[in-house]
Amino acid sequence: MEACQNMEQLLKKLVDEQRESTGLVGLGAIIIQDEKIFGPVVNGMRRKGKEASLTGEDLWHIGSVTKSFTATMIARLVEKGKLNWNTTIKEIFPEVNSLNAGWYSVTLQHLLTHTSGAVANFPFLVNFKNPSEGLERMGARESAVIKILKKEPKTELGSTFEYSNVGYTIAGVIAEKVTGKPWEELINQEVFIPLKIQKGGFGPPQNTDKELSQPRGHRNLFGLKIAVDSQDDNTPIIGPAGTIHLSLSDLLLFASEHLKGLQGKGTLLKPETFQRLHKTSLDDYACGWIVNSPKDLAVGPVMWHNGSNTMWYTLLAIIPNLNTVVAITSNDGNFDVAEQCAWEIIEEVVQNKNNKKIKQDF
Repeated sequence: MEACQNMEQLLKKLVDEQRESTGLVGLGAIIIQDEKIFGPVVNGMRRKGKEASLTGEDLWHIGSVTKSFTATMIARLVEKGKLNWNTTIKEIFPEVNSLNAGWYSVTLQHLLTHTSGAVANFPFLVNFKNPSEGLERMGARESAVIKILKKEPKTELGSTFEYSNVGYTIAGVIAEKVTGKPWEELINQEVFIPLKIQKGGFGPPQNTDKELSQPRGHRNLFGLKIAVDSQDDNTPIIGPAGTIHLSLSDLLLFASEHLKGLQGKGTLLKPETFQRLHKTSLDDYACGWIVNSPKDLAVGPVMWHNGSNTMWYTLLAIIPNLNTVVAITSNDGNFDVAEQCAWEIIEEVVQNKNNKKIKQDF
């Protein structure tokens, strides 16, 4: 019991100190370690200058951490026989005669590991499109993707790692075309519902009334933190690359299932599928996860991803050798500061776990 209390206290201390020392608008964290949950712990405000404190039930925009959800959803479709890791773009878009031949052999595996040759982002004007969820958004996504596929890929297939929101959007459109369902519905059907994720949604968390019932994101403009409108986000066209929101507890549910999966105990996917999702290609990137030993943690491989839509920040990390998952979020778009805070919290958690292990060994 004392060890549990110590971790809970440590996490609160770390979140409080990091938030207050850096001036981030808000900071939250949650941990599962040896199947015990600590947190969520939060510190700060839902909106700068307003008397509305964060709570452990609040929702957070997770940015590009969404990519791991998209890859997981596609893995479910693969296991159901609706897709194959080697499904090609040529197979999915046979009716489009003007596809550039450089895309013909690009597979889902290439798209999910950023080795397809896709550019990083869509043309600038796509950012201003806001199609309604459902068939309209599906059509807008497919139209944006086809315009990309009519042009030559940026790099030769499989030769280069090029982090690409476009590539993940193409993967999402492939899933939409083979199922006839929007990406949002597929995420709900294949990930949220099976994992009992209660508060998952898309775009920024919405306020249900005139009060601040949910956090707002914040931009940094000329050194000032500016609260943004609750509608402000990247275009939903790139949803498969980065528009999910959910609570810290629900984010932990998702990541802990991946940890169980790597241990052969998961229920969402087969053990070999979990292993495939976490097997790296170029630049330590797997399918929606970076796999390496960051920040000299000396704990073996860490499966992690971060994300930001420039108004929010999230870091999700799985540390298999410590049987630990850590999720850290902020409603402050100061990426560098939030990133540093997140890794410092993780370093302290790792050190605390290692110190306990040393004591137990002796």
